[in-house]
Amino acid sequence: MELFWGIFFSFPVIIFSGLLTLCVLYWLAAAFGILSIDCLDLELNVDINDIPFDIPNTASGFTGLLMKLGFNKVPMTLVITLISLIGWSICYFAFRFFMLPLYNLLLIYYIAGFFIFVIAFIAAVYLTAFIIKPLRPLFSKIESPNNHKSLLGQTVEIRSSFVNETKGEAIYEDGGAGLILQVRCTDSYQFKRGDKAVLIRYETTNNSYEIISVKEFNG
Repeated sequence: MELFWGIFFSFPVIIFSGLLTLCVLYWLAAAFGILSIDCLDLELNVDINDIPFDIPNTASGFTGLLMKLGFNKVPMTLVITLISLIGWSICYFAFRFFMLPLYNLLLIYYIAGFFIFVIAFIAAVYLTAFIIKPLRPLFSKIESPNNHKSLLGQTVEIRSSFVNETKGEAIYEDGGAGLILQVRCTDSYQFKRGDKAVLIRYETTNNSYEIISVKEFNG
């Protein structure tokens, strides 16, 4: 056990250890409903042709790579968790079998650690893309236009601490685990966590629903 923790906090394993710890804390907090995750929203549904030409090509290239790997079709939190877990596993065993003998040779140790981190990260990204490939149709089905239309007029409960024109989350009780939806509203509303609202329109541009109060919906 002492060896495990020694490797856990050693370079380069500690980088993935930190990411993995944050992921575990996130999922625990989300499971108990004590975390609002609207701050983690990452929109990858970007048309590269819409990117201005004066923006460096690296920006469009990075977005294109993410879309090519299919990361825009599954929750980003799942992607980050898988990359962290796979990267940590690769780094851990690489350290245990290859880097322990170099522990006293600091320069060689850190150079080798850097290369192991880079290789582990690249491998983790592509292995994550391979793992999520069979899951993408499932998430696409959940987010199909027909399902979006069927939710209009349904009552949801606000899950985030607030809702405005750019951020907000609500949960729709579907008889199962519930669906977490992105919701938006104008500044005239003062929704807070626990309030009830009604879905009235779906915005395809940002995959969100416009909401109004139940009182207004009922006239």
